[in-house]
Amino acid sequence: MSRLFVVGAGGHGAVVAEAAIESGGWEKIVFLDDDESIKTVLDFPVSGRVEQLFTLADQQSDVVVAIGSNRRRLELCEEIARNGLRLVAVIHPAACVSKSASISPGTVVCAGVIVNARARVGRACILNTGSTIDHDCVLDDGVHVSPGANLGGMVRVGERVWIGIGSSVREGVAIGRDSIVGAGAAVISDIGDAFTVGGVPAKVLTTR
Repeated sequence: MSRLFVVGAGGHGAVVAEAAIESGGWEKIVFLDDDESIKTVLDFPVSGRVEQLFTLADQQSDVVVAIGSNRRRLELCEEIARNGLRLVAVIHPAACVSKSASISPGTVVCAGVIVNARARVGRACILNTGSTIDHDCVLDDGVHVSPGANLGGMVRVGERVWIGIGSSVREGVAIGRDSIVGAGAAVISDIGDAFTVGGVPAKVLTTR
């Protein structure tokens, strides 16, 4: 089986590595991180800095980016693709993904996630523990849906949106790129680009 390079050796990196192991797709995990104080994750070595990916990996290697920052994660995925390396999706076996849904390369689907019929999830997304993506949702690249967040049917989410832990988005709502939905918020109407919203129902807190 091919090696899986995990870029990012923090807590999310550990979650991604365990999902990869549980899926049975990879036996060898190689971590890369710019924090040189981190030597191992889950007994797997941290083999170098992020920039060394392009010398250590080859076209037989698989790569996933496990960095929390939506912008940085997406930028790295785009650089990896430009350099001809193979980005892969990592899907925990305890996730439930509809056969008619699509998950793009570079995306991580954690344990307990449900992705329903005809949903489309872009590159470099994180569908975190126990979140739900209902039918016909469209998530653009670099989105993070935090643990326990729920999207109703036909929700549209723009690039690099962060949907906070335990929040909910009503069916048919559109969220503009680079927006943030606060923890526990209930989004019942459309949100433009680069807004931060919170509360029940969600209201605009700041614009960026």
